[in-house]
Amino acid sequence: MASPVAQEFPPPFQLHPEKEESPLAELVLGQLRTILASPSFRNSKRYAAVLRYVIEQALNGNADHLKERTIGVDVFGRKADYDTAADHVVRSAMAEVRKRLTHYYSDSGASSDVLIELQPGSYVPQFRTSTAVAEPSRGSVPLVPAVETAGKSRRLRWRVVGLLFALLPVLALGTLVRSTWGRNDPLKSFWGPVFDSSRDVLLCVGNLEGGQAPGRNVSPIDMRLLSMGDFHRLPGETIHVSDAIALANIVSLLGKSNKRWRIAHQTEADYGDLRRGPVVLIGLMNNQWTERFTGKTRFRAERIAPRTVVIRDARNPQNNSWSMDYATPLLNITRDYALILRVFDPNSDEPVITAAGISVFGTLAASEFLTNPRDLSELSRVAPGWQGKNLEVVLSTEVVRAKTGRPHIVAAQVW
Repeated sequence: MASPVAQEFPPPFQLHPEKEESPLAELVLGQLRTILASPSFRNSKRYAAVLRYVIEQALNGNADHLKERTIGVDVFGRKADYDTAADHVVRSAMAEVRKRLTHYYSDSGASSDVLIELQPGSYVPQFRTSTAVAEPSRGSVPLVPAVETAGKSRRLRWRVVGLLFALLPVLALGTLVRSTWGRNDPLKSFWGPVFDSSRDVLLCVGNLEGGQAPGRNVSPIDMRLLSMGDFHRLPGETIHVSDAIALANIVSLLGKSNKRWRIAHQTEADYGDLRRGPVVLIGLMNNQWTERFTGKTRFRAERIAPRTVVIRDARNPQNNSWSMDYATPLLNITRDYALILRVFDPNSDEPVITAAGISVFGTLAASEFLTNPRDLSELSRVAPGWQGKNLEVVLSTEVVRAKTGRPHIVAAQVW
């Protein structure tokens, strides 16, 4: 995955010297630093850059310049005459920033003397104080709201502030309850970046074609000569029943959260599809995209013999215990292993998740692990602080007469 282009984002903000002494500006800057370091923003350079830019402009008295075209040019490097009707980059980014801000304040449990808001339909941030702040000096950022029109009554302004003070205990209690619930719900913690995305989820499942031996010559298909029976038997159109069940497990979870999804098998999906939103990759050795995404991580799949696959730990490369020989008689298979990966693609800022077993038994076990809060709760024991970070897990599952048992974590890493 390529790194984002450096010049796409503005440099860190700098306040105009004459405004640095504003008490509210200092509060806003402190809150901004906390937000940008939170899980909602620290893995997303694009959305962090947008939030940083609009706050910088507001603090420097340039709120009237915060228009779609200006943001497109200054933040995303668009040309000054670009077509805003056809290019939705600013609107999409601001919608996601608003959503992430809401997620931060509702789930972080953080307290602050200032609340940063971005109202729908506006690119101008508003700053709301939760404690009494000295009357701002000339040229500093106003109190509530962030941009006041001439002629508004100062009495009305302080009534609004007073009302906010009165509501603070209620708001604080609600935030605490939501924060505690979020931390205690492993499904929400793991899948939150997927549920919070404004884009549909791509479910990319492995197929028989992806599982064929490397180097096997595949003859081109002439659709004009293809019968329906031939079409039914095409390796590219065939997936294993266990992979189908794994797919159904993920779809059921997404459906309960009213999250829209679409399905593509690994042969038809291209890199453009994988950059349009969150992605769940199902299958390992039968899914080229899983092999690509896990190819440079600490734990990765390797073929150590024509029919033997091992999950290799780059920190302990001599360990070959997490392996399977496909030549083993089916009823002699007693264990399988799987890779679970959750990373944020730096190009799209969207999460990529894998449910990938060495065989279909491991893939099915991985899907059950990802949709079971009891299993996911084990992450806090083996990988403390994993919430909001990139995560990689190796699972082990017992196999009895071609049936999977409960998965268990054998290794994990967060970063």
